[in-house]
Amino acid sequence: MVYQLNIQKIQDVCLFELTWGRTQRLKTQIPYPEKLETCYRQWQRAYLNFYRQALRGRAGVTGQMVATATVDWHQHLVDAEGQLLLEFHRWLRQGELTDIRRTLILAAKTAPVDLFLTCNPIEMARLPWETWEIGAEYGGAPIRMSRSPVNIPVSAAPMAQRGKTRVLAIIGEENNLNLSVDREALKALEHLLDVTFIGWTPGQDAAALRTAICQVIADPQGWDVLFFAGHSNEADVVAGHIYVAPNTALSIHELKSYLQAAQANGLQFALFNSCSGITIADALIELGLSQVAIMREPIHNRVAHAFLLTFLQSLARHEDAHSALQAACRHLKLEQHLTFPSAHLVPSLFRHPDSVPFQIPERGWRQELRRWLPGKRQAIALSSVFLLSLIPGVQSALLSGRLLGQAMYRNLTGQMPTAPPEVVLIQIDSDSRQAAPELIDISPIDQSYLARVVDRLVDQDADVIGIDYLLDLYPTEQSPILAETLRSAVSEANTWLVFSARLENEQEQGVNPQAEIIDSAWALEGYTNAPRWYMTLPWQEAICQTTCPFGFLLALTAQHKRTDAAPTPELSRQTALRPELVRAASVSGHAPIQTLIQRRLSLVTVLASQVGSQSLRPILDFSLPPDRVFQRVSAYELLDGTLDEAEAEAIANASVVLVGSLLHTEDRVDQRWQELTTTPGTIAYWRRWGRDIGYEPIFGGVESLAYEVHHHLRSHLVTPVPTAWLVALFALAAPSLSLYGLSRLSSRQQVFYTLVGISVGFGIVSLQTAVSMGLLMPWLLPGAVIWIYGLPVIRRLPKS
Repeated sequence: MVYQLNIQKIQDVCLFELTWGRTQRLKTQIPYPEKLETCYRQWQRAYLNFYRQALRGRAGVTGQMVATATVDWHQHLVDAEGQLLLEFHRWLRQGELTDIRRTLILAAKTAPVDLFLTCNPIEMARLPWETWEIGAEYGGAPIRMSRSPVNIPVSAAPMAQRGKTRVLAIIGEENNLNLSVDREALKALEHLLDVTFIGWTPGQDAAALRTAICQVIADPQGWDVLFFAGHSNEADVVAGHIYVAPNTALSIHELKSYLQAAQANGLQFALFNSCSGITIADALIELGLSQVAIMREPIHNRVAHAFLLTFLQSLARHEDAHSALQAACRHLKLEQHLTFPSAHLVPSLFRHPDSVPFQIPERGWRQELRRWLPGKRQAIALSSVFLLSLIPGVQSALLSGRLLGQAMYRNLTGQMPTAPPEVVLIQIDSDSRQAAPELIDISPIDQSYLARVVDRLVDQDADVIGIDYLLDLYPTEQSPILAETLRSAVSEANTWLVFSARLENEQEQGVNPQAEIIDSAWALEGYTNAPRWYMTLPWQEAICQTTCPFGFLLALTAQHKRTDAAPTPELSRQTALRPELVRAASVSGHAPIQTLIQRRLSLVTVLASQVGSQSLRPILDFSLPPDRVFQRVSAYELLDGTLDEAEAEAIANASVVLVGSLLHTEDRVDQRWQELTTTPGTIAYWRRWGRDIGYEPIFGGVESLAYEVHHHLRSHLVTPVPTAWLVALFALAAPSLSLYGLSRLSSRQQVFYTLVGISVGFGIVSLQTAVSMGLLMPWLLPGAVIWIYGLPVIRRLPKS
């Protein structure tokens, strides 16, 4: 949890304001004791006199003094430090701050707390706020304290993703300093860091060096870390100086545009191992840099060495910059306090409140693999999405919605078939039942009525007639009438007749042989069993020898009819017609027949169907409007002689004429009807647009058969890509998007709009792919995978 504590001194009063969350805040004020100011001045005097030589700051700056040689400044400094901390902590324990302390302590008991201090004016920032151990005696998670400037920018620098961490090390003017230790400390980490050094060499032109430093800071290749060692000082107007050559300084104001370019190129962290850097840190954070480590006071050269070595050792162990700075301060306090008293009070880390502390990323295959693996919450979300993609009921619901979206896309873009339908549906609808007394008892279908329909179709020159009625019951008194009509159609018009059957135990159960209505020598039968939404395709190697899908058989018959080749239906035939039709098709040179005869269910589909899945099985593409797939003709109009010219022409030119009932509930009749008990949402959509005239309230199985025959005739096969496959693929690809794409963006808004763009773009691509390539790619669950990897990136970035 992030807390912001603003501390402002106005005359003799200090205002404390703690804010967190969206609107929560606490305010109080306490007097600022004059004694605390006196203790700080005494400590600063003792500090500067003890470390009077080899300071990394220019002589003459505020607070630097000439020491008296006879005074024991070491003891003075130790005493002054103790008095300063005693008075400072006594002041912070005042009752007015109880609510602020209690709020932070309670928060730290449940989760780590990031506390950002903003102090104004700069005299308040010089106090050792890092020593304020709030609630340490109560246990709980530690409170991680950092500093932030008064003017906090909207966003922090993005976390760049590189190979080796790139460091630009600016080595300033030495002037009695031994900066070679800084160089060697950085070089010791060359296995982790790609370090580039730049600095003054004797005889070098100072102006050219200034230009070179500016240009290298703004290198388009970018830097992860900016390091400076040498002399530096505070300056209110220009935010501070760094001394790069004898009598040559660069102000932060002069470097502003180059630092902004570096920040845009991925600069994450800056370390100024030099003196008096408060104004420098404030300025860099305000420019957009996410974190800066500085020394608030002048720092002795040997202290700077000790600090840097410990700090870099912690970074080399892949600790973050905050932990590394704390470790370096502990080292100075616990192990170097006799040599370097009070040095541990000087370092500070300034951070943007939305930043993540910098650390050198671990390298190696284990670390690289860890970067690609999902976090705990991501893994739970991914597992949930993957399990959903395997549930047949969820797949069916998503497929229905996906087809509805596909229909809308076709309607919006006008990508519709232009050729007239090749299938005519003679529907025994409510008008037909009202006009025919023999249809009052619809179960079973009156076979004499069926005979009249076939007879009229023959008169209308229908070549291939499919009867979607399962005539497997015992013979009726109308059976001879239907049998005679069918024989007449074959003998007089060479009409191809295909009857529906059902598949049980891998055997077709069709027209009852005892009824003697048809004979396999001149009529065909095919099964209509099919899973909801999907087409039926043969899968046996010996295609259609023992079983054959009804829609496939109708399409094969229609294509064969166009060739005028043998065999043809003849009453005198002694052998079964279907095997001969299949053999003729297998050797036919007619391209549409060859395309059709080679269609099979894949082995994956056959195996998946055993567990209720339909992987890679082509679907009935309801995204095509019914009026572009088949033409409806009422059996009432056909028998009453009221067909208009267009309907009569459609029957005569149709490749296939299907006969069926839209509400026929006879037992074992219309096998698809049991599945399609409600109108698919996509069909309902087309009906609202007036693209299906003359329909009944319920979408019947014969209508889905019309779609299947159309798809076979037009080679319009749309295969849905299994959702689980695409979810798995996206789960493998999304980490790269997160690591190398989204993480380079600088704000939540940019990442959000990028995710929206990717989701919309993928949706449009998937919609067009279904039209152009016949691959129906799922969108919702794969798209969710992208957001599962994208949302953590949004949470890590600052608001904008």
